[in-house]
Amino acid sequence: MKLYSIVILFLFNEVSYISTSDGDRSPYYQKCVKKCLAETCKTDGYYFKNSAQLNFWSKLLWNCRDECRYNCMWRTVQSFQERGYLIPKFHGKWPFVRVYGVQEPGSVLASLLNLAAHIYMYTEIMRRFTIKGTPLVLFWHIFVAVCINAWIWSTIFHTRDTQFTEFMDYACALSMVMGLFVAAVVRAFHRQRKLVSVILVASLLFYATHVQYLYRGIVNYDYNMMVNLAFGVAGSLVWLCWAGVQMLAGRRHAWRMGAFTVASGATLALELMDFPPLFTAWDAHALWHLATAPLPLLFYRFVIDDLYYLQSTKHSDKTNLKLT
Repeated sequence: MKLYSIVILFLFNEVSYISTSDGDRSPYYQKCVKKCLAETCKTDGYYFKNSAQLNFWSKLLWNCRDECRYNCMWRTVQSFQERGYLIPKFHGKWPFVRVYGVQEPGSVLASLLNLAAHIYMYTEIMRRFTIKGTPLVLFWHIFVAVCINAWIWSTIFHTRDTQFTEFMDYACALSMVMGLFVAAVVRAFHRQRKLVSVILVASLLFYATHVQYLYRGIVNYDYNMMVNLAFGVAGSLVWLCWAGVQMLAGRRHAWRMGAFTVASGATLALELMDFPPLFTAWDAHALWHLATAPLPLLFYRFVIDDLYYLQSTKHSDKTNLKLT
């Protein structure tokens, strides 16, 4: 956890990615921010025009410029509503109420729930299985670590949106999507080691290349979404086909994977929506994260049942070898 603390201190020093929207383009908002900066930030000792002069605490906390933008955002929202206009976005985001410094409280809470679900089910796997005694259990340890890391960075990103936290959120989210694809390949073809090795190496090389692209900072968001969608669909198809074959063969525990895959696809409908946050905290993205929070319980329940199945087949193979 010390490593994460160091990284968190670093990321708060990054400059936020800024895109324009109706709210921040409005003259009312621009005049409000300009006035606030002139009247407040010159004299409070907390904001300096030269970013190199920022002290440690102003790097870590919301600085005066951030406070001006936040307060002027809500004044602009009120002005829009008084005139009968729709609630606007600011710098590419809906206006969210800030809770104890948390920028998007709904998404943060939902990310924490997802994180808690992964950690809870991971303790179940560790309690029931040893690495040496069960096929594929080491792989699932690695998979869970990837997912936990992704939800940690999702929490950090929605707590404070900066260029660095955005990069980490995108990179780690893709690692989880690709991890699920790789997991499908590993489980479906685990006896064909050469095929699995080729797909694993190719996936890792592509991931490294894409992360390098994301790190350059000029991101084509449609392209990044298509990459996630491609691996997500590929993984879902492999899982659904495998689960169908397994259920036909009488391995009933595979229904959980089929149900998980269908439910995961259904929750994506929320991500396709776009509306002002409910209660100033819950937009479509936050609700999507909230909807996915129970799914790890179903997924890892399948993993546990499948590990028991693999364990039993391994013992059966050993018994047959002794008899022959």
